[in-house]
Amino acid sequence: MAALAHSIPSEQDAERRSEARYPTQDPAELELLNGPADPIYGTVLDVSRSGLRVALAQRIDRGEQVKVKLHDNVIFGEVRYCRAVSGAFQAGIKIQDLVRPSIRDSQHIADDPLSLYAVGKGLSVPEVIDVREHLVRCDACRHRLAAKEAMLNPYTQGKRRRSLGPQPRA
Repeated sequence: MAALAHSIPSEQDAERRSEARYPTQDPAELELLNGPADPIYGTVLDVSRSGLRVALAQRIDRGEQVKVKLHDNVIFGEVRYCRAVSGAFQAGIKIQDLVRPSIRDSQHIADDPLSLYAVGKGLSVPEVIDVREHLVRCDACRHRLAAKEAMLNPYTQGKRRRSLGPQPRA
């Protein structure tokens, strides 16, 4: 399965994506909601606000409803595709619902995680989800993120901002 982590999405796939994807290597346990109760173990390869890409040892069918256990989070979703890659499989899962431990609404995102988020590296899937959810609600952290992105990614301005969802009008 290690070879799966090194595969790069095709240029066509990258062009269709409207949200930033964050690479990760987090272990996950999948359960088919309308199938056998046996868990399917895999590795989350990347995450965005609306989906996950997971490396698996077995194929799962498109349209399957799945429950993904990831650390303390439970993600419910639908399999959008499952492709053979390097002797194993990669499945794209569209997130439909997320159940997670209560978050700390009153605390702003610390500088280190915000910087890692800005460069798209170094955060686990739950950390990316927490940051994304907080950014939807917090103007101050969105402004701090924009400043960090301008400093850390001067040539990619505007690309990630589109993926944050609806922005307040000025």
